[in-house]
Amino acid sequence: MGGRSSGLWLIYALGGGWGHLTRAAALARVARGPVRILTNSPYAGEVCARLPDLDIVALNPELPVARAREEAVEQIRESGAACLIVDTFPRGLGGELASLLPGLGAVRALIHRDLNPVYVRGKAIEEFVRSNYDVVIRPGPAEAAPLAGLPQVRTTAPWLIRSARELPSREAARRLMGVEERQCVLVLAAGKIEEQAWYGSVARALSGALEGVGVRCVAPSCPAGCPEAGWVRYWPAMDLLPGVDVVVGGGGYNTVYECLACGVQLVARAWARKYDRQALRAAGQAEACPTVDEVVAAVRTCLARTRARTEFPNGVFEAVEILERVSG
Repeated sequence: MGGRSSGLWLIYALGGGWGHLTRAAALARVARGPVRILTNSPYAGEVCARLPDLDIVALNPELPVARAREEAVEQIRESGAACLIVDTFPRGLGGELASLLPGLGAVRALIHRDLNPVYVRGKAIEEFVRSNYDVVIRPGPAEAAPLAGLPQVRTTAPWLIRSARELPSREAARRLMGVEERQCVLVLAAGKIEEQAWYGSVARALSGALEGVGVRCVAPSCPAGCPEAGWVRYWPAMDLLPGVDVVVGGGGYNTVYECLACGVQLVARAWARKYDRQALRAAGQAEACPTVDEVVAAVRTCLARTRARTEFPNGVFEAVEILERVSG
């Protein structure tokens, strides 16, 4: 095993997509000591470009599962981290942490985003976490938490990549998107590659149906069907929300809590996930609209309402204090 790094926090943020990596970046950018992020997200390059000071180790997202497990364990052992912070999956994405954690000479922290109870029961997750984690941080009191009854659970406000004082003005956010119209709808095309075409269809339908409304779609590449003129490549999307009246997106962690924080109405399609329950998260927080026609109708209704910018807490600061106390 590598030598113990001076206070290094290593964040295990494997899981692909934007969610795990964005939460990890949110914590890392406000921590007061060295932090390294271990990810297999195909979007790691986007985050590195915007936050070049972050220490990010990006595994190849195309690695075979067995090799990805081996590389993750190697990185953890060689880091000599004083604190291992595991996002969402207590046993690791492929179960590779199950044999590693009991003998690991580091403080062990779990970030407890929602988990499907079927997985929790099937893998005896509650007892595993009770025995192998020093602290469990629940990033948002509204986030469903099957492990909330464990004694080491601590709850914070939702984790956000931006705090209120960091967000641009409405005018500045609209300039980032190239929007001149009085109102703006943002299609936030996060999620899996195979879901991008749905977002492209939504952007095209909204552009044709909403006269005098700016429609933009933020995505790493222009989704099929999306008008090229409406595509925006930008991260973090939260910077754009002050200039937006309605967001169309999924029911993922960052989409839901960023819209809530910024006071932006969300029209959501809750996508099926193996571990996450997007429908549960979005319930009561968004208009649930699975079809393109339903989205267009819901957006029309939302545009008729007024919105106001809000102040909001950012739970990453609470999380840093909790981790510092546990780490001594």
